[in-house]
Amino acid sequence: SDVCSSDLAGFYSDERLKTDIKPIDSALDKVEQLRGVTYKGNDLAVRYGFNDTTEQVGLLAQDLKKVLPQVVKPAPFDTDTNGNSLSGEHYKTVQYEKVVPLLVEAIKELSEKVRKLEGK
Repeated sequence: SDVCSSDLAGFYSDERLKTDIKPIDSALDKVEQLRGVTYKGNDLAVRYGFNDTTEQVGLLAQDLKKVLPQVVKPAPFDTDTNGNSLSGEHYKTVQYEKVVPLLVEAIKELSEKVRKLEGK
């Protein structure tokens, strides 16, 4: 049930259910440290059952871990019911929906820079 409750934590957006609310700081700097990439799964991915060899797009969990660690979780394929790494390699995955707030704040920071440059 711990896994279920931690998954459900992402499913409430109502302000009344939140405390200690702060904007994400230095969002633009954080976004600039991320790499939006295209990739194909390698032989190791295939060994773990990821057989789609078409080109994909995504972010790298290691990059996000440095700037927004809250959105990086253990990869489900490598996690037992107690949350331990099955392989011992501690593979990671990104909760992409939780990257959206970072992007919103980065756009707002960028917009403010543009306003200042335009003298408005």
